[in-house]
Amino acid sequence: MARVVMLGDSAHTGFGSVTWDLGTRLLQHHDVRFISQNDTGAPIPAPLGERTYTVEHIHPAQAITQGFKDGWRAEAAIILGDYFLTRAVVMANEGIAQAFGSVPTLHYCPVEGTDLPPAWKRLWDIVRPVAMSEFGADQIEKVTGDRPPVLPHGIDTDLFHPISPSNPLVISQSDMRRSRPTWNQGDYRIMSKAGAKAVFGLPPMRTLALRTDRNMPRKLYPLLLRSFEKVVARNDSVDLLIHCRTMDHGGNLFDLCSKYPKEVAERFFFTQAHDTFTGLPRSLLVALYNAADLYVSPSAEGFGLTIAEAMACGTPPVALDFSAVSEVVGDGGVLVPVGELYDNEYDHQWAKPDEDAYAEAILRLVEHPSERRALGERAVARIKARYSWDETAAGFARLITEALEAVPVEEDALVR
Repeated sequence: MARVVMLGDSAHTGFGSVTWDLGTRLLQHHDVRFISQNDTGAPIPAPLGERTYTVEHIHPAQAITQGFKDGWRAEAAIILGDYFLTRAVVMANEGIAQAFGSVPTLHYCPVEGTDLPPAWKRLWDIVRPVAMSEFGADQIEKVTGDRPPVLPHGIDTDLFHPISPSNPLVISQSDMRRSRPTWNQGDYRIMSKAGAKAVFGLPPMRTLALRTDRNMPRKLYPLLLRSFEKVVARNDSVDLLIHCRTMDHGGNLFDLCSKYPKEVAERFFFTQAHDTFTGLPRSLLVALYNAADLYVSPSAEGFGLTIAEAMACGTPPVALDFSAVSEVVGDGGVLVPVGELYDNEYDHQWAKPDEDAYAEAILRLVEHPSERRALGERAVARIKARYSWDETAAGFARLITEALEAVPVEEDALVR
């Protein structure tokens, strides 16, 4: 077993969930300690809790060069984060860069766009990138000249699953109180889509489109709402439920909704139990995905975790045919062609769909429930067949072991 330090989020959403799912399984292969870059103050349960430290306590480079107070010293490192976060950590100064370069260091990196700057190679000359998708590997290879390994995210399909009488979802009383603060009737058992909608007070007979991710510029919430207005103009039987922090780097979604006429704005709904770091308990998130009839996401993604989770619950997505999204969705949803590429503040290009085409795709699934069901069945099968955290963790373990075996042993370290 190698001693591995992993830098990641400790939040319960986004990369925090990746840290948890990947980290718990990586412990089956190596001796891992975790350094959190965003301490939320909430307790972290076992097995990660007693192994997690904050960057205020120890920098990951220090874990390599000096070790922890108990003498534990990292032989390898994994950094989970985008290019800019990782560059800030690795290239803060020459000494830190040398520390990461002295041991096998893997950078698990999302890539959402094309035309990456050649200057990014300086980071990847120090740490080895690991792509989350074939698309990401393509873009990284154009910069480095070498194709990185691809280890996609996994999905816990025992947890994220279609609810049915034979495979119900049980929500604990404490979790139920997150959606209904006065709930005091014990655990809640859900066996159908109508039952899932009831948890959130949603009408059972209306079609529900769902989106659950962070309100950031790349997520294109204004485009989604404009497309949805076109849908409502032709079929007003559909509602849009958004689960995210309404005021974030992407703006104020309540202000955005105020631009629309009443008959459209009254079809927009927001969950009330979300912030950037805590989100919903996973049981309620599973209920939310099952309550939805379709999932909507027009943005480019480094992987598309919420899209994959929705698919695992049998909810087909309407998504952008670009980035890792195309690989995740495949035949389990509707992919809308790129309308245009656009420049971003990170010196490369993202993509957006044509708004009319995106609206048509949503309308198609709203008006064809049999197609939704068929796509949902394919979505479940696709996620089960392709995305496993056990396989991803085994892949990381293998990369670490191979890298350590390739490190030459200095002569004075040999046992004679």
